[in-house]
Amino acid sequence: MDHIVIGTAGHVDHGKTTLIKVMTGIETDTTVEEKTRGLSINLGFAYMDLPSGKRAGIVDVPGHEKFIKNMMAGLSGIHLILLVIDAGEGVMPQTKEHIDILQMLGIKKYIIVLTKVNTVDEELVELVVEDIQEQLEGTLLEEAPIYKVDSLSGTGINELISKIDEESQKIERSNSLVSPRMHIDRVFSVKGFGTIVTGTLIEGTLHVNDELIIFPKELRTKIRNIQVHEKNVNEASAGMRVALNLANVHVNDLSRGDTLASSGSVQKTWMIDVKAALLPHAENPINLWDRLRLYIGTREVLCRAVPIGVERLEPGEEAFLQLRLEEEIAAKKGDKYILRSYSPMHVIGGGVILDTLPTKHRRFNEHTIETLKTREKGSTSELIADFMNRKEDLLTSMEETASYLGMPQTEVIEYMGEMVKKNQLIKVHQLYMSSLKYEKLKKDITAILDRYHKSFRLRTGITKEELRSRVASNVKSKDFDKLLQLLADEKVIKNHETISLSEFTVTYNKYQLKDKEDIEQKLKKAGFTPPSELELIGDNKERKELIDSLTGKTIVRLDSETVMFKDYYEEAVQKVINFIKQNGKMTLAEFRDMTGSSRKYSMIILECLDKNKITKRVENFRLLY
Repeated sequence: MDHIVIGTAGHVDHGKTTLIKVMTGIETDTTVEEKTRGLSINLGFAYMDLPSGKRAGIVDVPGHEKFIKNMMAGLSGIHLILLVIDAGEGVMPQTKEHIDILQMLGIKKYIIVLTKVNTVDEELVELVVEDIQEQLEGTLLEEAPIYKVDSLSGTGINELISKIDEESQKIERSNSLVSPRMHIDRVFSVKGFGTIVTGTLIEGTLHVNDELIIFPKELRTKIRNIQVHEKNVNEASAGMRVALNLANVHVNDLSRGDTLASSGSVQKTWMIDVKAALLPHAENPINLWDRLRLYIGTREVLCRAVPIGVERLEPGEEAFLQLRLEEEIAAKKGDKYILRSYSPMHVIGGGVILDTLPTKHRRFNEHTIETLKTREKGSTSELIADFMNRKEDLLTSMEETASYLGMPQTEVIEYMGEMVKKNQLIKVHQLYMSSLKYEKLKKDITAILDRYHKSFRLRTGITKEELRSRVASNVKSKDFDKLLQLLADEKVIKNHETISLSEFTVTYNKYQLKDKEDIEQKLKKAGFTPPSELELIGDNKERKELIDSLTGKTIVRLDSETVMFKDYYEEAVQKVINFIKQNGKMTLAEFRDMTGSSRKYSMIILECLDKNKITKRVENFRLLY
């Protein structure tokens, strides 16, 4: 990869900032307060070009316990950690806490940097090395190489840079194929430019003029300019440290902890289901309703813990938790997080988000526990089906599914294609539905039609739009048509002008048969000047339902108030087609003379032909559609 992001970690005053200045020439302690106190308070940033030509961005995170919140914010999107330890002091309390955080965030690549080696004798240095190796045993850092340096004299600096370059070759490329996402770690304004935000682009690709959403406030913005290591670029990909000049938002509207992402790519939530591991040296278990501090991305949020499947989470153990948040966050399944105790503040555990769209659970429900296990360890196909089953929307796009899983769209579409072949998913144009939801939809539609037929025995069925409003109001009409056709292919329904159960037929008693014959005779006699529907109904209100049942069979509905005998309608259609073919066009008067109808009914009939796309009106003429 062309860019990597390196983070420093370690106890206060162990030489992180000085080390970075020697390697890069950039001083990351920039404020007067930081210079006066001699320690990093806020995140500092630098960069350097490695011997191979790669550019390494460096995040100098503060080591003082009071500033550990800033330290965790700086670790979002890090590829490689330099764990800095003073040769004269060895492993200190904050060193251990940083190690705990790094492991729980899933960072895999480390270099141990032993600083200030020229200030102590060689024998002590070797004792410190042995102590470090002993204390790191059993952690992700136990195989990490140890480099001895002295920033003031330059001892070991070139060797360290060569090792960083070597490790950079092994770093996996960040996922640039999914929707872009960046946790904001700094917000400020520049005169003449406006609002600037910085962060590490953890997923996707950004371009100048991209329109994005700032979560959780859902503020719309547009990228005016992108800088990567102080140079203007048109594009930035996952893994890069970026500064973005944003349009349409004021600096006071934003804060560190906000997330910049494309619309629909993350979920806003007040509650998350997680797998949590409590550190062995945590002082207390996590009990029901314990108040904790959640750190995710660059954000700190207070929350309450609800253990699932266990009474409490004991030190050194793992369990499922539901975290009820006191502020809304934007997150995705698979995001890593850290937990600290509310007071006094100590890192106590962390883990991974399993679900950003949960409902409140019964704590010891077996189905809930099995579902969480699936979300933790399930196959990609199981996770796709689970995601679709839990969404309120009937249909889901491939893009939304890929974003939820944090996988490239090219991979997800292959899985979904196989699931369609196995009837685990139903494809509806460019959208998908789980087979479970499809079966539920089938059951719901069957029940609605059964009740409808019992209530309106003479109606051929329910209109498509009425049915859609009852079972799938958020599904587009064309997609609902496809679902109805699938049900018709299965012989569940009949899908014609109205929707009915496949076995349903209209049956008439002797009184209805008599009314039916009377209505049809009146329409036959009226020809091209039919009586209004109200005249046909008269005092017998049941005739309304009877007319509806005949519509599409022996009767054609011209408009909301007028019906016509079907034979005369079809004759009118044929007359119009023949006339226009011979003459090129037709007027209202010509149709009236041709059928012997009145102007009023000629207009009604022709407008019905227009609606049915047999003719089209151009000025005062009719042409064939």
